[in-house]
Amino acid sequence: MATILLVDDESDIRESIRDMLEADGHRVVEATDGQEALQGWRAHQPDLLITDFWMPRMNGLDVIESVAAEQPALPIILMSGGMEDHLRRSVLQHFPSVRYLPKPFANSQLREYVRDASQ
Repeated sequence: MATILLVDDESDIRESIRDMLEADGHRVVEATDGQEALQGWRAHQPDLLITDFWMPRMNGLDVIESVAAEQPALPIILMSGGMEDHLRRSVLQHFPSVRYLPKPFANSQLREYVRDASQ
């Protein structure tokens, strides 16, 4: 299965998503903010990046911009519970490898996105 870099500053959300993805057979590497995400991305070369938008130190857009500059085809799932529509549309337009998943979401929806990205 896939190696997935999971980035969220909320530990309960990370734990819930990690448990689900590991139960599905994926290897999950965690990061608590954007700076840790970039370190994890370089160290583990994930097949998929799942990132929150609102985080301390570096937000999800900063992470996406940095990763896409070097690996534009890496599938990315961007999660957010309060992203403005114009910003969301801009991210999706400029980064075609990004899919948006609004919080809260159903586990089945995340699984579908992960399955699509892992093919």
